This record gives sequence, C-alpha cells and structure tokens, in this order.
Amino acid sequence: NLCTQASIHRLLRELKEGGQDKEISFNWLRNFYVDRVAEYFDGDQKYGRADDFLEELLLSTPSVVKTPDGKGHLVDPMGLTERLIEIRSDVVDEWKILMALVPEAHSIGIRKVLLEKQMA
Repeated sequence: NLCTQASIHRLLRELKEGGQDKEISFNWLRNFYVDRVAEYFDGDQKYGRADDFLEELLLSTPSVVKTPDGKGHLVDPMGLTERLIEIRSDVVDEWKILMALVPEAHSIGIRKVLLEKQMA
C-alpha cells in the first residue's frame, strides 16, 4: 500500500511539473486520489487494498475535460494507471536497494510485524 501511495505522489508531482499540458490530468488524478485516500490508504488496510485502488482507477471512464479557454483535453485513466505501475516498480527497486543497506538485525523485527499483520 505504501509503495503505491508513494507512486501516486510521484506521479502527481510529475504531472504538476509537466506544465499546462498535464494540468488537466494532474487535477483529475488529484481529485480521484483525495476522494479515495481514506478508503484505500488511511489506517490499517488489508493486503492488496492499493491494488483495489488501481483497479478502480483502471476501470474509470476516460473523459474530456474542457479548460477555461474552451479546449477539450482527454483524461486517460488507463494511461495514468500504466504510469503508476511503472513508477511503483521504480519505487520497489529503490526501496530494495535501501533495505539491502540496513543490517539484518534491524529488519527482523519489522519483518515479523509485517508478517503478523498480513496473516491477520
């Protein structure tokens, strides 16, 4: 869940920094995420809950959003989901490298807690 959430934040930053062309997608994804953050990410969530978020995003209908100047821009939820999965893969790779730097003695307790939560 946390890695998917980190990926969403990275994509939102990417879209925001992408200029006016990405502004519509940024606003749409931000609103989609904010409306569902409590349901999919806040507090203790069951395993795979973030994947449920991605599925809802993937199944969302593409839409044309008009800008104040009257132009229409396509919001592509499938494309956003694809990009999120790519970013999530990058996040996982980065975190694996970071975790390799943590001495094993420090990670044993964390692994035990995570396993217990997943099995609950």
